[in-house]
Amino acid sequence: MTKIFVFYGNEDFLIDKEILEIEKQRPNGQVIKYELNETNIRTLIEEASMISLFEDEKIIIGYDADFLSGAIKKEKINHDIEALSTYIEHPNPNSTIILIVNSDKLDKRKKIVKKILEKAEVKELNKLSSSGLLNFAKTKFANNNYQITLKALNMLIELVGSNLYLLDSECEKLMIYKIDEKKIEEVDIDDMIVKYDFSNDFALIDAVIDKEINKALTLYHELLKRNEEPIKILVMLANKFRLIFQVKRLHSKGFNNYQIAGELGAHPYSVELANKVKLKDEELLKYLELLANLDESIKTGKINKDVGLEMFLLKL
Repeated sequence: MTKIFVFYGNEDFLIDKEILEIEKQRPNGQVIKYELNETNIRTLIEEASMISLFEDEKIIIGYDADFLSGAIKKEKINHDIEALSTYIEHPNPNSTIILIVNSDKLDKRKKIVKKILEKAEVKELNKLSSSGLLNFAKTKFANNNYQITLKALNMLIELVGSNLYLLDSECEKLMIYKIDEKKIEEVDIDDMIVKYDFSNDFALIDAVIDKEINKALTLYHELLKRNEEPIKILVMLANKFRLIFQVKRLHSKGFNNYQIAGELGAHPYSVELANKVKLKDEELLKYLELLANLDESIKTGKINKDVGLEMFLLKL
């Protein structure tokens, strides 16, 4: 059984899932966690090397093992890499080490990374693409013997977005809802998911366009409750307005929705929604300019990020 794992990437859900699988395979294992931005890797290695009197298995998780990445930043800790390198050669059979790296890639130039790639189980767990999200949901339903129509699947992904924690939860909810029929259709998505309008990026776009300030603020605060960063929401808005502008331009040239989706690398259902937005090019460009100026003001410290976008919405 593998004793050393390294998971790197920016999709926390998939990383958590891998950790859970390891814990399930070692049901009697004692789980010990370290934050490696505060603790030297030597401490983790010493814990892993310690022999238990009762030979109990230990699962030792080291978060923020970013010294294995190529990220250029000043580390708080001068990690004892040699201790890790030595341990990798002779791991304790009663200990499982899991290192989590908050980066989309490892620095393969480093000797320790080369050794890890040779001796440990390494997995890249980054955000899923649109097709990846579709496959994630489709596989979850299939593994539980549920059928779902392609249109219902597209609607689900568009409404829920790329948050895998939320997508997984909504899939579970749909399966409970259709536990007898075990077949999920568009009407079921309407019945169960449409209530969460804040999950749909275009709901906020529509509120901005229609100058429905109260609705826009409500949707914005719902996103904040889901721990979305204000800057991320601002970028989302800008990206959606940019998508609408590009979709309308290509549609005017005779492209259909699926051709546009292929051209822009966008989800077909997003393209369909973008094409329904009733805004002229100059209005779209005005919103893009306003959001770009707001982004610059926040990044240069002229406006606080927590109130900047709210001020933008209040001025609609």
